[in-house]
Amino acid sequence: MLSLALLFTPSTPRFELTIESIMRGPALVGMAPRGLRWSEDGSELRFQWAKPDGKEEPSYREYVVKRDGTGLAAGSGNGRPGRAVNRGDQLGDQTVYESGGDIYLRKGSGDPLRLTNTLDREESPKLVANGEAVIYSKGDNLFRVNLADGATTQLTNLKTEAPASSGSNPFGSGDSTAVAITIPTGYRNSRLAISPTGSHASIDLFQSPEGTTRAPVPNYITRSGYSELIPTYERVGTPQDTSKTLIYDLATGKMTELAPQRTGRLGQLRWSPDGKYAITWAYAEDHKDAWILGFEAASNKVSVLWTEHDDAWVGGPGAGTLGWLPDSSRFYFESENSGYAHLMTSTPQGESKALTAGKFEVSDVLLDSPRNRFVFVSSEGSPFKRHIDAIAYDGTGKEKLADYSADEDAAFALAPNGKDIAVVRSKANRPAELYVNNVQVTNTPTEEWLAGPWIDPPIVMIPARDGTPVPARFYKPENWKRGGPAVIFAHGAGYLQNVYDGWSHYFREYMFHHLLADHGYAVLDIDYRGSAGYGKAWRTAIYRHMGGVDLTDQVDGAKWLVTTQGVSKDRIGIYGGSYGGFLTLMAMFKEGDVFTAGAALRPVGDWASYHHGYTSPILNNPQDDKEAYAQSSPINFVEGLKGSLLICHGMVDTNVHFQDSVRIVQKLIDLGKKNWEVAPYPVENHAFTRPSSWVDEYRRILDLFDRTIGPGYKKK
Repeated sequence: MLSLALLFTPSTPRFELTIESIMRGPALVGMAPRGLRWSEDGSELRFQWAKPDGKEEPSYREYVVKRDGTGLAAGSGNGRPGRAVNRGDQLGDQTVYESGGDIYLRKGSGDPLRLTNTLDREESPKLVANGEAVIYSKGDNLFRVNLADGATTQLTNLKTEAPASSGSNPFGSGDSTAVAITIPTGYRNSRLAISPTGSHASIDLFQSPEGTTRAPVPNYITRSGYSELIPTYERVGTPQDTSKTLIYDLATGKMTELAPQRTGRLGQLRWSPDGKYAITWAYAEDHKDAWILGFEAASNKVSVLWTEHDDAWVGGPGAGTLGWLPDSSRFYFESENSGYAHLMTSTPQGESKALTAGKFEVSDVLLDSPRNRFVFVSSEGSPFKRHIDAIAYDGTGKEKLADYSADEDAAFALAPNGKDIAVVRSKANRPAELYVNNVQVTNTPTEEWLAGPWIDPPIVMIPARDGTPVPARFYKPENWKRGGPAVIFAHGAGYLQNVYDGWSHYFREYMFHHLLADHGYAVLDIDYRGSAGYGKAWRTAIYRHMGGVDLTDQVDGAKWLVTTQGVSKDRIGIYGGSYGGFLTLMAMFKEGDVFTAGAALRPVGDWASYHHGYTSPILNNPQDDKEAYAQSSPINFVEGLKGSLLICHGMVDTNVHFQDSVRIVQKLIDLGKKNWEVAPYPVENHAFTRPSSWVDEYRRILDLFDRTIGPGYKKK
């Protein structure tokens, strides 16, 4: 078993392992390189990087490095993520673009020709009819200009009113060219879009329910001196927007409607490059089905090309992926129907083919068009590792391009030649760094931090009660003695992976776990059911019961600590934030014989008070599935508290509202419970930003464990 001890030379200062030191955060470990951008000739890479000084949070600055990983130097930019260059629309040697609200055409390297010159704003130009015309938008409508003679024609006439009666002129009143597009009462619309050939226009319509209210959060410390309300989100069960897309044949005025098979919403419409077909994802309001809808321009017909179904809810790391191959012969998407997220292609007629398969996941798909291949991130081989792979459009010739990692800072950029690759990746005991062709370019943390006792915690498999091996990172003190204490960390987000070969999203907690181990605590960090990275069955195991199998995974982790590591069954604590705070409350309220102490940070206390997008897929709507909410919400189990509980919560938390903790506290008071305390943070949101707040919070957590299960422990 690895220990926290490292060998040091006499000249190497050991990192001071204290709450104050580790809670400096980015001032200590910096911020990972980001915004990777190869030059057009592939000779150099530009990126942003924030090198720390150990005192203040660093700022991003721009840097440049050569393709061989040498010559690192400061760039001329300010370190902000670069804006995408507006290259307009290109066809052959012609380029059409918008500048200053007018449309310009350039042929080859010649001078630009101004196509519009008005006080109105013209934008979004597209070359159509083999480059013989340009279609652009002005206001709410589309216009076409013929390049041969400069003649301009209005293509659409958008109105907002009650639906027109049947038999009305599809080209508008008194206008034989502009197609009438009527937005029915109760709908709002997005901007009109044009197909690549200019034959069809599309518009998205959204219908919002009446009387919906966003739950407010009070902000007490303000410039005005008055309390101010911050609007946040609509709570779960609130009726949601629905949407549909209308496609108009500009030659005939015929309208075709695309809508989900049941009440729901549509994703972005994506035209094939040749303009013959369009596709979109459609999502059911109950989250259990999604479809890829196809539209054929020649016939104006709609068909269902793919169905994605889950008895719990449709999701996964590749959800929403959709695009076309450059030759328009096939489109690509990701499906989780096999149990794992995999790359698929299909013809416009719905003849699908799986390009990857197995008990691993694919994500972050992009096209490498010059080489007719996909490039993507894969976990094939181990759920704890990632690599970047390439595979031909037909599914042959899969190859590994580079090692990767599963942390949130991971990024990559392929050079124009398709060979050179820049990767931002990490290790379990080192933050993410930039590598160019496997040469390490950056060295981010301070020397002070690098002198610390940071280990690569071993990954252990916890045998759950249903026979499932559950992965966890394990921190064991150097001089461990049987009968000692242990702390279990429950990561946040629910659907997040925290056990892998890479730098944790919870890097402060990673350092805190070293401090706990230095104080004699064993620490277990579990990827409980519901976590990301392990396929659909793992992801949806919490359906209708959060605080079910995800909680018993924590309990089984505690059992493993007792039976295999000799931890005292009376000296086990648990802590975590957000979803981890929710699990901590459930552990303390429902498993009081297992957990002696718990620190619930910014915890959800009642899922019926949380926002719709996260909660509704997992628990359905509260008005439809009262049982799911009753068995999943800590507010219903407060009476079970036996041990010592600490609650810490930012008072301007716009994610998990402070109100959740307030309600839990009142229930504790009403029930006459003892051995609990609450620490409010008046200026903090969900993610703390002030080092002083981090320090105060983790001092309290350490004190809780020290006086209940640690050095100050006294058997009751």
